[in-house]
Amino acid sequence: MRRALLALGALLFAGAQAGEFVHKDWAVACDNTRHCEAVGYQDMEQGAPVTLWLGRDAGGNAPVLGKLMAYSEDDSEAPLSIRVGEVQIKAIKQELTAQQMARLLPALKKADTAQVSDGKRAWTLSLAGLNAALLKMDDVQGRVGTVTALARAGVKPASAVPAALPAPVLRALPLPPQRDSDKALLPAILDVLKDADCEAIASEGAYGDVYRISATQLLVVRQCWLGAYQGAYGVWRVDDKPPYAAVRLMLPGADGKEEDAAVEAYFENGILSSYAKGRGLGDCGGFDSWLWTADGFKLLESSNGPLCRGMPGGGFMLRSWIAQQAK
Repeated sequence: MRRALLALGALLFAGAQAGEFVHKDWAVACDNTRHCEAVGYQDMEQGAPVTLWLGRDAGGNAPVLGKLMAYSEDDSEAPLSIRVGEVQIKAIKQELTAQQMARLLPALKKADTAQVSDGKRAWTLSLAGLNAALLKMDDVQGRVGTVTALARAGVKPASAVPAALPAPVLRALPLPPQRDSDKALLPAILDVLKDADCEAIASEGAYGDVYRISATQLLVVRQCWLGAYQGAYGVWRVDDKPPYAAVRLMLPGADGKEEDAAVEAYFENGILSSYAKGRGLGDCGGFDSWLWTADGFKLLESSNGPLCRGMPGGGFMLRSWIAQQAK
């Protein structure tokens, strides 16, 4: 439950979440399809934020892809270069191809740092923890001992690597047109939302919003707790007539557990989104989204940035869950 954390004034991320692995300056997450991602930053002593993301799908023939980002105060979009020993890749706008990663990765595994530049500024990317991160990716994807392994290769063929698992397919429940009159019901509905796990944070009641989900029912998103720089919101399904018959809705997580609140919740086009900052700077945190279905909210996507290294927006998040929305 997030309430205990918000009571301290902030939602803090203490290392990795379920399904994630952090070692030194690198972190790894693998999702429900066996897709794995790793991300590394500058070390704690460096003040210039830089980050490299590596991603690989499951299956024997899946390549390693990369993304590179460096932060400068003037928001420069100049192409970057990265050098490790004798290997240099130039003119990187953000994406690195599978061919570029095939050249770069062997050098990265042997080095302590990589040098990144835009021609005017320079950044130092730490490689401490990279090899452990690659081994974790190999282990989850069943690559250890195969010719496709990144960290501990063997003689087993690529065909020995397990295939990707299918992502669950979710079907949205169509929403009816919103009614202007529904907003007028909100004060009365908030008055009846008596829940021990949702505190009133203002003398005249908490902030909330209402959305029509059927001819007779509404979805209410109400602020329950307020921290130093973000708030948590409970979600209810209610009738559109007294006594409203409010039912608190739970939100499934990537780890199989359920939460009773979403941070900075936002509902639009049948999707409830949540973004929780790890700290006020917003350089780490977690994003989740849920699709409204005939069976309530189902997890659509979950990702997390567990390392707070000064990159605005957190840089590249690591995906831990993905579902497909049926068309």
